[in-house]
Amino acid sequence: MTDLTATARLLSSGRATGALIGDVVHVLKRSSSRYGLMLHGVRRQYCCQDGCCDSGLQSDVADVVRQAKELGATKVVIRTGQRSYYVGEIAGLPVKDVSDYVGRVGEDIFVVAGPRW
Repeated sequence: MTDLTATARLLSSGRATGALIGDVVHVLKRSSSRYGLMLHGVRRQYCCQDGCCDSGLQSDVADVVRQAKELGATKVVIRTGQRSYYVGEIAGLPVKDVSDYVGRVGEDIFVVAGPRW
């Protein structure tokens, strides 16, 4: 169950940012993904796994997930790539597709789907 009063702790490595919300790390990168994380009024795009638009799963993503895991993360939320490209685990944590998380996920924090602007 999601704690809707949770706040985000931001982690970064290279071009990747992780928003740790409760025990879930949301992986973000500048991309053309239609899924975004609205964090206190600012929208950031979800990283796509296959690198179609944002270099995808590189060492920066794994590093962000490792940082989050050290802080108690138990799962990763990221965008499944084109043609259903999907990796089930990153840095030892199970991966979930962002489309299953649309809506409020924390205090003034929302997963949104739709145009980037």
